[in-house]
Amino acid sequence: MDNVLAKPADLCCLKGAFHSGEATGSTIQIDGIDTYVAKPHPNRSNGNVLLFFPDAFGLHINSFLMMDAFAECGYLTLGVDYFLGDPVTKHSLTPLSDPNFDFESWKNKHLKASEEAAARWVKAVKAQYGTSEDVKFACVGYCWGARFVCQQLSANGICKVGAIAHPSFLKESDVFYVQEPISFSVPSTDKLFEPAQRSRTIEILTENNKQFNMQVFANVGHGFASRARLTDPYEKWAKEASFKSFVDWFDFWMDKK
Repeated sequence: MDNVLAKPADLCCLKGAFHSGEATGSTIQIDGIDTYVAKPHPNRSNGNVLLFFPDAFGLHINSFLMMDAFAECGYLTLGVDYFLGDPVTKHSLTPLSDPNFDFESWKNKHLKASEEAAARWVKAVKAQYGTSEDVKFACVGYCWGARFVCQQLSANGICKVGAIAHPSFLKESDVFYVQEPISFSVPSTDKLFEPAQRSRTIEILTENNKQFNMQVFANVGHGFASRARLTDPYEKWAKEASFKSFVDWFDFWMDKK
């Protein structure tokens, strides 16, 4: 039996704050799929590419600002619109802003479709950006994007290292097939990824002798790494600490590959 580790996305995935700032990247099409591109300054570029798999809100200001920040750390960062123009932000900004929004129907519509779009997109990204043997790929996923990170860290993936924040839709098989170093950043209390399932994730990775890290933050909720309330000093710190740990993780393992 392929047991569930992180449950399907739920209304907790629609909570959190929208951030303000000016995005510096641009949107292009890769194999017909909208892609946000955040380019590092030439003097800071490390030559590597980071694949960004967003949460249910898709490509929006929070994602743009995070991708810009990854680019500032040296990574050419590519974010995929695997909802094909239909992210949650098109319908609802919080669980209460549109009482008629049917999140269950939205999930059912996009569960398989996003997987197909992501697979097609990654193949096209590799063809376009992976022509040099010097280029290495990393990946990061938030909530909905978790399983895509696991896929890209498997024997069939293209990435050398990856990171996940507050996952959803994650099964034991997703973790079992991970081959490359993976880091998790999660809240201590999350009904989608509960303590027993966190422990089971660690157990699988340990039994398979994989390189991993899992940091657990108290007193923050699901979504803190992407939609923290920046007016709350602790939430802001936790979000920034999660981001920094991911960059450090990528930098360390990219140097080893």
